[in-house]
Amino acid sequence: MRKSNKKGFTLVELVVVIAIIGVLAAILILTMMNYVKKSRMRTANSNAKLVFEQVNNMASDKVADGDAVKKLGPTGIIAVKSYKGSSNALEAAVWDALKDNGESGAGFVAIEFDPNKKDAVNWCQWQTNETEASQITGQWPNAPKDVDKAEGLTFGKYNAAVNDSTT
Repeated sequence: MRKSNKKGFTLVELVVVIAIIGVLAAILILTMMNYVKKSRMRTANSNAKLVFEQVNNMASDKVADGDAVKKLGPTGIIAVKSYKGSSNALEAAVWDALKDNGESGAGFVAIEFDPNKKDAVNWCQWQTNETEASQITGQWPNAPKDVDKAEGLTFGKYNAAVNDSTT
């Protein structure tokens, strides 16, 4: 009788382990991709809300001080960094809201704010890059709650019905 001193794994055992790791990795990648898209959507909506609130607060402060407030927009798609150092208080408020992201990370904004229209909807949209395909657009108010709807928004055009089941 011969005693075998061979140690190690068989080829079949190694293939089974590699297959299991591959299946787990595929599931994890799909989950992470969805998580990243949801995170980008929340960031875009948060930035749009931040700009919207900053502009409204600045306008309220100016009205309380007895100063005139000029209309802002509806703008086209504007790089936030172009508002840096603006003499217009509302444009400066847009820059102040997002300057902590840095000039390149401040993104692009489309905004409409008219203090004289009490019944009109003032709005803001934000996204990272104005030309990137499948870009996620954040909007406030009526922020998109679904990634597909956030990707389907037309940047620069407010969509009040973004969360309706019919859209």
